[in-house]
Amino acid sequence: MLRPTRLTAARALAGAVAAALTLSACQVASEPQGEPDPDVTQVGSTQTPDGEDEFVYVAMGDSYTAAPLFPLAEQEQINGCLRSDQNYPALVASQLDVPLIDVSCSGASTTSMFAAQRFIDNERPPQLDSLTPDTDLITLGIGANDFRYFSKMIFTCLKVAKRDPEGSPCRDKNLTPKGRDRIERHLGEIRRNVSRVVRAIGRKAPNAQILLVGYPQLLPAEGICRNKLPLAVGDYAYTRDLNLRLSNAVRKGGVKAGAEFVDLVEASQGHDICSKEPWVAGIRGAPKRAMGLHPYPAEQQAVADLLVAMI
Repeated sequence: MLRPTRLTAARALAGAVAAALTLSACQVASEPQGEPDPDVTQVGSTQTPDGEDEFVYVAMGDSYTAAPLFPLAEQEQINGCLRSDQNYPALVASQLDVPLIDVSCSGASTTSMFAAQRFIDNERPPQLDSLTPDTDLITLGIGANDFRYFSKMIFTCLKVAKRDPEGSPCRDKNLTPKGRDRIERHLGEIRRNVSRVVRAIGRKAPNAQILLVGYPQLLPAEGICRNKLPLAVGDYAYTRDLNLRLSNAVRKGGVKAGAEFVDLVEASQGHDICSKEPWVAGIRGAPKRAMGLHPYPAEQQAVADLLVAMI
């Protein structure tokens, strides 16, 4: 990992929080205005055996699909989706030698599948608008931004870590008087939202293979690395549990609606943030490789390999 030598922990945390706010600041339009053409990356082409129909691959999802700062596609600047032109959809398309329609966008939630995603001076149409009955393959990674789940799981816990560095201030803060967790209570809704998206995809592209990509594990089962992720010691287990529960909710919702699931929790064993070969960057990120708490190139390549094997 590249580690900035003059970046203090406080500045790193502030920068990561600012990045999180950037990714979550997208507002949904209740009435989408217009339907701009989907972003198309030509990565080669192929045809079916009859030599007539071109294979159609559409990638949908949030920042774990878009892979911000790895590196950005030329047109994807700060007011755009922060989408890399070397993310796993691009790698899949290259390996399969097919054209790619990539509409993944940082900050996207399941709502962004159905309604426009707005930025400071532009908007992106609903991701479902990219599908047609001729679509052959769809990859989807979604769910973490619903109800600001990822932000609460990570950034809320980082904010309160100094209250009790050796304890579990985030877990304590989120426990209701009735013993329920305020973050975890949204998991049922996230599961239903993912099901709704997959069903909608099936209606718009009834003949397509739908591959739902889960989220990797961020934290180890044992040990901490506060230089990379300055959570309170006791909140490591809490945040890890929220991470795994999110992945499970996404899996259940997608499989129930008919998608094939790509399990990144299992695949990312030994590649958590604290490991020697992490798939996800720590709080500081790495210039031109990954935004803080987002996938490294190695993770995107691993996901691409898993997808190609399933396809």
